[in-house]
Amino acid sequence: MLKKTIISTLMSSTLIAGAMFTVNANASFASCTGEGYDISDNVAPNIGCTILEPLNANQNDSVSPPQSSFTVNEEVFFGFTDWSFDGKYDNIGNVSGTDGSSLFDFSGNNQSGTFAWTGGVIADFSDIMLVFKDGGNTNLVGYLIDMPLLLTSVGDGGFGGTGTYTSPFEEPPFAFPGEGPRDISHISVYYRSNGGPGPGNGDVPEPGILLLLGTGLIGLSLSRRRRV
Repeated sequence: MLKKTIISTLMSSTLIAGAMFTVNANASFASCTGEGYDISDNVAPNIGCTILEPLNANQNDSVSPPQSSFTVNEEVFFGFTDWSFDGKYDNIGNVSGTDGSSLFDFSGNNQSGTFAWTGGVIADFSDIMLVFKDGGNTNLVGYLIDMPLLLTSVGDGGFGGTGTYTSPFEEPPFAFPGEGPRDISHISVYYRSNGGPGPGNGDVPEPGILLLLGTGLIGLSLSRRRRV
């Protein structure tokens, strides 16, 4: 009886979690490869690339709290709603920019450059994403970084801890004939924690997550009382 009650409680919690994480699952994304274009490898190494639609929306990747209100969480980038914000490579000019990331050391200009891992223990993170922003007639472009390959030594066929980027704002897929590739405005770094401390930016669990955990614990407690 106790076993059935626990399973029922966990199933209820899972349904609550599913409802929480599918509220904003209606975002539309475009492929990074298509007829006459391929920007899927403009960041290397990566295991995924996506463009937020519509392609001319010029949406900003807001990181105004709470975490659930981050643009990448509301739009469900790569199917996740629990992205945390690390920092930006911002104010990028013809030579360099302002590096506000604690996970990567960026070097480069508004067309191309590199990012070197400085984030410590990779096991603390389950996913790391770079989001690129430009301006009019474009939209956000996200790349899911292939961290194992990034951290593999060059001698073993990896990148030795340093990846590369070039502007993804090309025509096509974007529509500005004769103007591409356009300059990058900034590059935002997001991560998903794997139970470790993360980069130390003081993130706390979302209220909804705490409620979910509390509901499961309460159900388990009640089932034990009934047995007694």
